[in-house]
Amino acid sequence: MTLDLGDPIAVLLAGAEALARVGIEAAAYGGLALAAYGAARETKDADLAVVSTTGAEAQLALEGAGVTCRLAFDRIRFGGNRVTRLTLLPEADGAPLNTVDLVEPLSPRYARGVNARAVVGTLRAQPIRIVIPEDFVVLKILSTRERDLEDAAAVRSALAGRLDVAFVEREIAQLSGEIADHDIEARWHRARALGAASRG
Repeated sequence: MTLDLGDPIAVLLAGAEALARVGIEAAAYGGLALAAYGAARETKDADLAVVSTTGAEAQLALEGAGVTCRLAFDRIRFGGNRVTRLTLLPEADGAPLNTVDLVEPLSPRYARGVNARAVVGTLRAQPIRIVIPEDFVVLKILSTRERDLEDAAAVRSALAGRLDVAFVEREIAQLSGEIADHDIEARWHRARALGAASRG
């Protein structure tokens, strides 16, 4: 399979299709999903929300679709998520690398819910599942970086009254009990403060 690794949309579509072909539940998440909600930012890789998928399973799925890749790390904890990273290798010397990150919430209940609520959209005339904005916000709160909080705040601002904040807050409260060693409530308050600062 010839895949332009410099094209994050092509990488996302290829990754999602390869996983779907072997029955692995996945939904677009990350910078490309952010653009779909009206809060675009530059991104170079592909992120997918998954349910209980190992790096070996994902690597086999991608290689079965003709994508040469290596497992960089497998289900490493970052805050309230586990992340698996697959490095996609170019066919020609000097061409860029790229990555597919698989993000799995530590709460199996929530991980299943994220994928059950995902909606089907189209990207370059191809169907793709994408996490709903509310789950995007919660997944970013479960993460660890300041940029993740900025992304959550950007979606909240972009969607204004259309984002179901009550749903987000219910999930934050429940996840705070399920993942007690990650300060989810404090990160949510920080994201809300960032959103207020950007509006004010």
